Amino acid sequence: MSAASQKVTPGSAPGGRPKRADSVVVGPVPSESLRVLHVVARSHLRGAEKVAIELSDELDEMGHHNAVVAIGLGQDGGRVPRLDPLVLDSGVGPSVWWRASWRLRRRLRSHPVDVVMAHGGWALKVVTAAVVARRGAAPLVVWQRILGVPEGLWRGRRRWLWRGLARRIDAAVALTLDLEDETRRLGFDGPIWVIPNARRPERFLAVDRSAASARMHEQLALDPAVAIIGFVGHLVVQKRPERAVEVLAAVRSAGVDAHLVVAGDGPLRSQMEAAIVERDVAEHVTLLGFRVDVEEVMGASDILLLTSDVEGFPGVAIEALMTGCPMVTFPLGGVAEVIEDGVSGVVLDRFDTARMAQHAVKLLHDRPMLDRMGHEGRVRSSEFAFDRIAATYASRLLALRNGSPSQRSA
Repeated sequence: MSAASQKVTPGSAPGGRPKRADSVVVGPVPSESLRVLHVVARSHLRGAEKVAIELSDELDEMGHHNAVVAIGLGQDGGRVPRLDPLVLDSGVGPSVWWRASWRLRRRLRSHPVDVVMAHGGWALKVVTAAVVARRGAAPLVVWQRILGVPEGLWRGRRRWLWRGLARRIDAAVALTLDLEDETRRLGFDGPIWVIPNARRPERFLAVDRSAASARMHEQLALDPAVAIIGFVGHLVVQKRPERAVEVLAAVRSAGVDAHLVVAGDGPLRSQMEAAIVERDVAEHVTLLGFRVDVEEVMGASDILLLTSDVEGFPGVAIEALMTGCPMVTFPLGGVAEVIEDGVSGVVLDRFDTARMAQHAVKLLHDRPMLDRMGHEGRVRSSEFAFDRIAATYASRLLALRNGSPSQRSA
Protein backbone atom coordinates (compact mmCIF):
# COMPACT_ATOMS: atom_id res chain seq x y z
CA MET A 1 0.00 0.00 0.00
CA SER A 2 1.44 3.37 -0.97
CA ALA A 3 2.06 6.16 1.48
CA ALA A 4 -0.66 8.13 -0.29
CA SER A 5 -3.29 5.57 0.65
CA GLN A 6 -5.64 6.68 3.40
CA LYS A 7 -6.97 3.47 4.83
CA VAL A 8 -9.47 3.72 7.65
CA THR A 9 -9.23 1.04 10.28
CA PRO A 10 -12.55 0.57 12.07
CA GLY A 11 -12.69 0.66 15.82
CA SER A 12 -15.27 -1.04 17.95
CA ALA A 13 -18.34 0.05 19.81
CA PRO A 14 -20.01 -1.58 22.81
CA GLY A 15 -20.94 -5.13 21.94
CA GLY A 16 -18.21 -5.43 19.32
CA ARG A 17 -20.10 -3.56 16.58
CA PRO A 18 -17.72 -1.99 14.04
CA LYS A 19 -17.79 1.76 13.76
CA ARG A 20 -16.40 4.36 11.37
CA ALA A 21 -16.10 7.44 13.56
CA ASP A 22 -12.52 7.88 12.42
CA SER A 23 -13.56 7.92 8.74
CA VAL A 24 -15.64 11.07 9.17
CA VAL A 25 -14.14 14.53 9.14
CA VAL A 26 -15.07 16.50 12.23
CA GLY A 27 -14.73 20.26 12.22
CA PRO A 28 -14.80 22.96 9.53
CA VAL A 29 -14.06 22.13 5.93
CA PRO A 30 -11.47 24.35 4.15
CA SER A 31 -13.04 27.38 2.47
CA GLU A 32 -11.62 26.64 -1.00
CA SER A 33 -14.09 25.83 -3.73
CA LEU A 34 -14.25 22.67 -5.83
CA ARG A 35 -15.87 22.01 -9.21
CA VAL A 36 -17.16 18.44 -9.34
CA LEU A 37 -19.02 16.58 -12.06
CA HIS A 38 -20.78 13.42 -10.87
CA VAL A 39 -21.38 10.76 -13.53
CA VAL A 40 -23.93 7.98 -12.97
CA ALA A 41 -24.97 5.11 -15.20
CA ARG A 42 -28.65 5.82 -15.86
CA SER A 43 -31.32 8.47 -15.59
CA HIS A 44 -33.33 6.73 -12.91
CA LEU A 45 -33.43 6.96 -9.12
CA ARG A 46 -31.64 3.94 -7.77
CA GLY A 47 -28.98 3.82 -5.06
CA ALA A 48 -26.00 5.30 -6.91
CA GLU A 49 -28.11 8.01 -8.51
CA LYS A 50 -29.62 9.05 -5.17
CA VAL A 51 -26.15 9.24 -3.64
CA ALA A 52 -24.81 11.38 -6.49
CA ILE A 53 -27.70 13.86 -6.28
CA GLU A 54 -27.65 14.14 -2.50
CA LEU A 55 -23.87 14.43 -2.34
CA SER A 56 -24.02 17.11 -5.02
CA ASP A 57 -26.62 19.05 -3.03
CA GLU A 58 -24.64 18.83 0.20
CA LEU A 59 -21.40 19.96 -1.46
CA ASP A 60 -23.26 22.84 -3.13
CA GLU A 61 -24.52 23.97 0.27
CA MET A 62 -20.92 23.97 1.49
CA GLY A 63 -19.96 26.41 -1.29
CA HIS A 64 -18.68 24.00 -3.93
CA HIS A 65 -19.99 23.72 -7.50
CA ASN A 66 -21.50 20.42 -8.60
CA ALA A 67 -23.40 18.93 -11.51
CA VAL A 68 -24.74 15.43 -12.17
CA VAL A 69 -25.15 13.69 -15.52
CA ALA A 70 -26.28 10.21 -16.51
CA ILE A 71 -24.73 8.12 -19.25
CA GLY A 72 -28.03 6.91 -20.68
CA LEU A 73 -31.74 6.59 -20.12
CA GLY A 74 -33.26 4.50 -17.35
CA GLN A 75 -33.68 0.78 -17.85
CA ASP A 76 -37.31 1.42 -18.82
CA GLY A 77 -36.28 4.03 -21.40
CA GLY A 78 -37.36 6.93 -19.20
CA ARG A 79 -35.53 9.82 -17.63
CA VAL A 80 -35.83 11.72 -14.36
CA PRO A 81 -35.23 15.37 -13.48
CA ARG A 82 -31.65 16.43 -12.68
CA LEU A 83 -30.17 13.40 -14.44
CA ASP A 84 -29.85 14.50 -18.04
CA PRO A 85 -28.54 11.59 -20.13
CA LEU A 86 -25.52 11.99 -22.37
CA VAL A 87 -27.03 9.45 -24.78
CA LEU A 88 -30.73 8.89 -25.42
CA ASP A 89 -30.38 5.13 -25.23
CA SER A 90 -31.07 2.61 -22.48
CA GLY A 91 -28.47 0.11 -23.67
CA VAL A 92 -25.00 -0.52 -22.27
CA GLY A 93 -23.18 -1.71 -25.38
CA PRO A 94 -20.01 -0.37 -27.03
CA SER A 95 -21.95 2.15 -29.14
CA VAL A 96 -23.45 3.81 -26.06
CA TRP A 97 -20.07 3.72 -24.32
CA TRP A 98 -18.24 5.56 -27.08
CA ARG A 99 -21.01 8.08 -27.82
CA ALA A 100 -21.31 8.93 -24.14
CA SER A 101 -17.53 9.22 -23.79
CA TRP A 102 -17.33 11.62 -26.75
CA ARG A 103 -20.15 13.79 -25.39
CA LEU A 104 -18.69 13.80 -21.92
CA ARG A 105 -15.33 14.89 -23.36
CA ARG A 106 -17.03 17.78 -25.15
CA ARG A 107 -18.79 18.80 -21.96
CA LEU A 108 -15.55 18.80 -19.99
CA ARG A 109 -13.91 21.03 -22.61
CA SER A 110 -16.73 23.58 -22.47
CA HIS A 111 -17.32 23.27 -18.72
CA PRO A 112 -13.99 22.41 -17.03
CA VAL A 113 -14.07 20.82 -13.59
CA ASP A 114 -11.52 19.85 -10.97
CA VAL A 115 -12.88 16.36 -10.33
CA VAL A 116 -15.02 13.87 -12.21
CA MET A 117 -16.57 11.37 -9.82
CA ALA A 118 -17.67 8.12 -11.44
CA HIS A 119 -20.39 6.44 -9.38
CA GLY A 120 -20.14 2.73 -10.21
CA GLY A 121 -18.28 0.59 -12.71
CA TRP A 122 -20.17 1.46 -15.89
CA ALA A 123 -19.71 5.17 -15.18
CA LEU A 124 -15.98 4.61 -14.71
CA LYS A 125 -15.67 3.09 -18.18
CA VAL A 126 -17.21 6.17 -19.79
CA VAL A 127 -15.33 8.66 -17.62
CA THR A 128 -12.00 6.96 -18.31
CA ALA A 129 -12.60 6.98 -22.06
CA ALA A 130 -13.54 10.66 -21.89
CA VAL A 131 -10.47 11.87 -19.98
CA VAL A 132 -7.80 9.42 -21.18
CA ALA A 133 -6.42 12.08 -23.50
CA ARG A 134 -6.34 14.76 -20.81
CA ARG A 135 -3.45 17.14 -20.67
CA GLY A 136 -1.82 17.51 -17.31
CA ALA A 137 -3.62 16.34 -14.19
CA ALA A 138 -7.07 17.86 -14.73
CA PRO A 139 -9.68 16.72 -14.30
CA LEU A 140 -8.95 14.26 -11.54
CA VAL A 141 -10.91 11.01 -11.68
CA VAL A 142 -12.39 9.52 -8.51
CA TRP A 143 -14.17 6.18 -8.63
CA GLN A 144 -16.87 5.53 -6.07
CA ARG A 145 -17.08 1.77 -5.54
CA ILE A 146 -20.65 0.60 -4.90
CA LEU A 147 -20.70 -3.13 -5.60
CA GLY A 148 -18.02 -5.77 -5.93
CA VAL A 149 -17.04 -7.10 -9.33
CA PRO A 150 -18.39 -10.53 -10.29
CA GLU A 151 -16.16 -13.36 -9.10
CA GLY A 152 -15.85 -14.64 -12.64
CA LEU A 153 -14.07 -11.44 -13.63
CA TRP A 154 -10.95 -12.51 -11.79
CA ARG A 155 -10.64 -15.52 -14.10
CA GLY A 156 -11.70 -13.92 -17.36
CA ARG A 157 -10.23 -11.54 -19.90
CA ARG A 158 -12.21 -8.63 -18.48
CA ARG A 159 -9.89 -8.48 -15.48
CA TRP A 160 -7.29 -6.83 -17.72
CA LEU A 161 -9.80 -4.15 -18.70
CA TRP A 162 -10.62 -3.43 -15.08
CA ARG A 163 -6.98 -3.44 -14.04
CA GLY A 164 -6.30 -0.93 -16.82
CA LEU A 165 -9.16 1.28 -15.66
CA ALA A 166 -8.00 1.12 -12.05
CA ARG A 167 -4.55 2.38 -13.05
CA ARG A 168 -6.04 5.50 -14.62
CA ILE A 169 -7.95 6.80 -11.60
CA ASP A 170 -6.56 9.26 -9.08
CA ALA A 171 -8.46 8.05 -6.01
CA ALA A 172 -11.21 5.65 -5.05
CA VAL A 173 -14.05 5.77 -2.56
CA ALA A 174 -14.95 2.38 -1.09
CA LEU A 175 -18.17 2.02 0.85
CA THR A 176 -16.75 -0.97 2.75
CA LEU A 177 -13.39 -2.40 3.69
CA ASP A 178 -14.06 -5.38 1.41
CA LEU A 179 -14.41 -3.02 -1.55
CA GLU A 180 -11.16 -1.35 -0.56
CA ASP A 181 -9.39 -4.73 -0.60
CA GLU A 182 -10.93 -5.55 -3.95
CA THR A 183 -9.72 -2.25 -5.42
CA ARG A 184 -6.20 -3.18 -4.33
CA ARG A 185 -6.61 -6.55 -6.03
CA LEU A 186 -7.36 -4.65 -9.24
CA GLY A 187 -3.88 -3.14 -8.98
CA PHE A 188 -4.70 0.36 -7.73
CA ASP A 189 -2.08 1.66 -5.31
CA GLY A 190 -3.28 5.25 -4.87
CA PRO A 191 -5.48 6.75 -2.16
CA ILE A 192 -8.61 4.86 -1.18
CA TRP A 193 -11.07 6.52 1.19
CA VAL A 194 -13.41 4.20 3.05
CA ILE A 195 -16.53 6.35 3.43
CA PRO A 196 -19.91 4.81 4.29
CA ASN A 197 -23.10 5.34 2.34
CA ALA A 198 -25.39 8.12 3.53
CA ARG A 199 -28.79 9.74 3.13
CA ARG A 200 -30.28 13.15 3.80
CA PRO A 201 -32.30 12.33 6.92
CA GLU A 202 -34.99 15.00 7.16
CA ARG A 203 -37.87 13.30 5.34
CA PHE A 204 -37.23 9.95 7.04
CA LEU A 205 -36.91 11.31 10.56
CA ALA A 206 -40.08 13.36 10.06
CA VAL A 207 -42.26 10.28 9.54
CA ASP A 208 -44.84 9.60 12.26
CA ARG A 209 -44.92 5.81 12.21
CA SER A 210 -48.34 5.49 13.86
CA ALA A 211 -49.91 7.91 11.38
CA ALA A 212 -48.19 6.27 8.40
CA SER A 213 -49.41 2.84 9.54
CA ALA A 214 -52.97 4.10 9.90
CA ARG A 215 -52.88 5.62 6.41
CA MET A 216 -51.56 2.44 4.82
CA HIS A 217 -54.13 0.24 6.60
CA GLU A 218 -56.90 2.55 5.42
CA GLN A 219 -55.55 2.74 1.87
CA LEU A 220 -55.39 -1.06 1.58
CA ALA A 221 -58.61 -1.66 3.57
CA LEU A 222 -56.73 -3.76 6.12
CA ASP A 223 -57.83 -4.46 9.66
CA PRO A 224 -55.65 -2.41 12.06
CA ALA A 225 -54.44 -5.67 13.65
CA VAL A 226 -52.84 -6.89 10.40
CA ALA A 227 -49.04 -6.65 10.47
CA ILE A 228 -47.40 -4.97 7.48
CA ILE A 229 -44.18 -6.41 6.07
CA GLY A 230 -42.36 -4.07 3.70
CA PHE A 231 -40.05 -4.56 0.74
CA VAL A 232 -38.49 -1.51 -0.93
CA GLY A 233 -36.35 -2.04 -3.99
CA HIS A 234 -36.26 -2.38 -7.74
CA LEU A 235 -37.67 -5.60 -9.08
CA VAL A 236 -34.44 -6.88 -10.58
CA VAL A 237 -32.51 -10.13 -10.24
CA GLN A 238 -29.96 -8.69 -7.78
CA LYS A 239 -32.72 -7.79 -5.28
CA ARG A 240 -34.46 -11.21 -5.38
CA PRO A 241 -37.89 -9.71 -4.56
CA GLU A 242 -39.64 -13.07 -4.90
CA ARG A 243 -38.00 -14.09 -1.64
CA ALA A 244 -40.16 -11.53 0.14
CA VAL A 245 -43.22 -13.41 -1.12
CA GLU A 246 -41.76 -16.67 0.22
CA VAL A 247 -41.22 -15.04 3.61
CA LEU A 248 -44.76 -13.68 3.72
CA ALA A 249 -46.22 -17.11 2.90
CA ALA A 250 -44.15 -18.70 5.69
CA VAL A 251 -45.12 -15.98 8.18
CA ARG A 252 -48.79 -16.48 7.43
CA SER A 253 -48.41 -20.27 7.69
CA ALA A 254 -47.03 -19.65 11.20
CA GLY A 255 -50.32 -18.02 12.16
CA VAL A 256 -49.42 -14.33 11.82
CA ASP A 257 -51.98 -12.21 9.96
CA ALA A 258 -49.59 -10.22 7.79
CA HIS A 259 -49.70 -8.28 4.52
CA LEU A 260 -46.72 -7.62 2.23
CA VAL A 261 -46.33 -4.24 0.52
CA VAL A 262 -43.77 -3.95 -2.27
CA ALA A 263 -42.53 -0.50 -3.26
CA GLY A 264 -40.64 -0.71 -6.53
CA ASP A 265 -40.97 -1.72 -10.13
CA GLY A 266 -38.83 -3.34 -12.76
CA PRO A 267 -38.41 -6.20 -15.23
CA LEU A 268 -39.31 -8.90 -12.67
CA ARG A 269 -42.80 -7.56 -11.96
CA SER A 270 -44.50 -10.31 -13.98
CA GLN A 271 -42.46 -12.97 -12.19
CA MET A 272 -43.44 -11.42 -8.87
CA GLU A 273 -47.08 -11.61 -9.86
CA ALA A 274 -46.63 -15.27 -10.80
CA ALA A 275 -44.88 -16.02 -7.48
CA ILE A 276 -47.74 -14.39 -5.59
CA VAL A 277 -50.29 -16.58 -7.35
CA GLU A 278 -48.13 -19.69 -6.93
CA ARG A 279 -47.86 -19.09 -3.16
CA ASP A 280 -51.61 -18.43 -2.95
CA VAL A 281 -51.15 -15.06 -1.21
CA ALA A 282 -52.71 -12.76 -3.81
CA GLU A 283 -55.07 -11.24 -1.22
CA HIS A 284 -52.17 -10.54 1.11
CA VAL A 285 -49.70 -8.76 -1.19
CA THR A 286 -49.89 -5.28 -2.69
CA LEU A 287 -47.50 -4.23 -5.44
CA LEU A 288 -47.36 -0.46 -4.95
CA GLY A 289 -45.12 0.18 -7.95
CA PHE A 290 -42.49 2.89 -7.98
CA ARG A 291 -42.87 5.29 -5.05
CA VAL A 292 -41.05 8.55 -4.50
CA ASP A 293 -42.27 8.54 -0.88
CA VAL A 294 -40.58 5.34 0.28
CA GLU A 295 -40.40 6.86 3.76
CA GLU A 296 -44.19 6.47 3.96
CA VAL A 297 -43.94 2.79 3.08
CA MET A 298 -41.18 2.21 5.63
CA GLY A 299 -43.06 4.23 8.21
CA ALA A 300 -46.13 2.07 7.73
CA SER A 301 -44.22 -1.22 7.83
CA ASP A 302 -43.72 -3.16 11.05
CA ILE A 303 -40.57 -4.72 9.58
CA LEU A 304 -38.65 -4.36 6.34
CA LEU A 305 -37.02 -7.23 4.45
CA LEU A 306 -33.71 -7.08 2.56
CA THR A 307 -33.53 -10.21 0.40
CA SER A 308 -30.83 -9.39 -2.16
CA ASP A 309 -28.10 -11.69 -3.41
CA VAL A 310 -25.53 -8.89 -3.26
CA GLU A 311 -25.29 -5.37 -1.88
CA GLY A 312 -22.50 -2.96 -1.12
CA PHE A 313 -23.53 -0.58 1.67
CA PRO A 314 -27.32 -0.63 1.16
CA GLY A 315 -28.95 2.77 1.28
CA VAL A 316 -32.32 1.17 1.95
CA ALA A 317 -30.96 -0.05 5.30
CA ILE A 318 -29.98 3.52 6.20
CA GLU A 319 -33.42 4.75 5.19
CA ALA A 320 -35.06 2.08 7.34
CA LEU A 321 -32.86 3.09 10.27
CA MET A 322 -33.82 6.75 9.89
CA THR A 323 -37.51 5.86 9.64
CA GLY A 324 -37.37 3.67 12.72
CA CYS A 325 -38.36 0.54 10.81
CA PRO A 326 -36.58 -2.62 12.04
CA MET A 327 -35.03 -4.61 9.20
CA VAL A 328 -34.51 -8.34 8.81
CA THR A 329 -31.70 -8.90 6.33
CA PHE A 330 -29.33 -11.45 4.90
CA PRO A 331 -25.58 -10.92 5.63
CA LEU A 332 -24.91 -8.54 2.74
CA GLY A 333 -21.88 -6.33 2.13
CA GLY A 334 -21.72 -3.59 4.74
CA VAL A 335 -25.26 -4.09 6.08
CA ALA A 336 -23.98 -5.18 9.49
CA GLU A 337 -22.33 -1.77 9.81
CA VAL A 338 -25.79 -0.18 9.53
CA ILE A 339 -28.12 -2.66 11.23
CA GLU A 340 -26.88 -3.81 14.62
CA ASP A 341 -28.09 -7.38 15.05
CA GLY A 342 -30.55 -7.68 17.91
CA VAL A 343 -30.51 -3.93 18.58
CA SER A 344 -31.88 -2.09 15.54
CA GLY A 345 -32.87 -5.14 13.51
CA VAL A 346 -31.81 -8.67 12.64
CA VAL A 347 -28.82 -9.62 10.47
CA LEU A 348 -29.03 -13.31 9.65
CA ASP A 349 -25.95 -15.51 9.49
CA ARG A 350 -26.88 -17.09 6.17
CA PHE A 351 -29.12 -16.75 3.11
CA ASP A 352 -32.18 -18.65 4.26
CA THR A 353 -35.74 -17.43 3.67
CA ALA A 354 -37.16 -19.91 6.21
CA ARG A 355 -34.87 -18.47 8.87
CA MET A 356 -35.83 -14.96 7.80
CA ALA A 357 -39.49 -15.86 8.24
CA GLN A 358 -38.82 -17.31 11.71
CA HIS A 359 -37.23 -14.07 12.86
CA ALA A 360 -40.02 -12.04 11.27
CA VAL A 361 -42.62 -14.06 13.21
CA LYS A 362 -40.70 -13.58 16.45
CA LEU A 363 -40.52 -9.82 15.97
CA LEU A 364 -44.14 -9.45 14.92
CA HIS A 365 -45.18 -11.21 18.13
CA ASP A 366 -43.11 -8.77 20.23
CA ARG A 367 -44.31 -5.20 19.79
CA PRO A 368 -42.14 -3.80 22.63
CA MET A 369 -39.06 -5.26 20.92
CA LEU A 370 -40.07 -3.68 17.59
CA ASP A 371 -40.52 -0.32 19.27
CA ARG A 372 -37.12 -0.55 20.98
CA MET A 373 -35.41 -1.48 17.74
CA GLY A 374 -37.07 1.38 15.90
CA HIS A 375 -35.98 3.85 18.55
CA GLU A 376 -32.40 2.57 18.58
CA GLY A 377 -32.26 2.79 14.81
CA ARG A 378 -33.31 6.41 14.74
CA VAL A 379 -30.80 7.29 17.45
CA ARG A 380 -27.92 5.69 15.55
CA SER A 381 -28.95 6.97 12.12
CA SER A 382 -27.15 10.29 12.62
CA GLU A 383 -23.92 8.43 11.77
CA PHE A 384 -25.16 8.18 8.19
CA ALA A 385 -26.48 11.72 7.71
CA PHE A 386 -25.17 13.19 4.46
CA ASP A 387 -24.16 16.57 5.87
CA ARG A 388 -21.58 14.78 8.00
CA ILE A 389 -20.41 12.45 5.24
CA ALA A 390 -20.20 15.28 2.66
CA ALA A 391 -17.65 17.07 4.85
CA THR A 392 -15.44 14.02 4.51
CA TYR A 393 -15.77 14.03 0.72
CA ALA A 394 -14.96 17.75 0.54
CA SER A 395 -11.88 17.40 2.71
CA ARG A 396 -10.52 14.41 0.79
CA LEU A 397 -11.20 15.92 -2.65
CA LEU A 398 -9.58 19.24 -1.73
CA ALA A 399 -6.51 17.44 -0.40
CA LEU A 400 -6.30 15.40 -3.60
CA ARG A 401 -6.62 18.46 -5.83
CA ASN A 402 -4.07 20.44 -3.84
CA GLY A 403 -1.58 17.59 -3.52
CA SER A 404 1.59 17.21 -5.53
CA PRO A 405 1.60 15.03 -8.70
CA SER A 406 3.60 12.39 -6.84
CA GLN A 407 0.60 11.83 -4.59
CA ARG A 408 -1.65 10.91 -7.51
CA SER A 409 -1.89 7.58 -9.24
CA ALA A 410 -3.09 8.58 -12.73
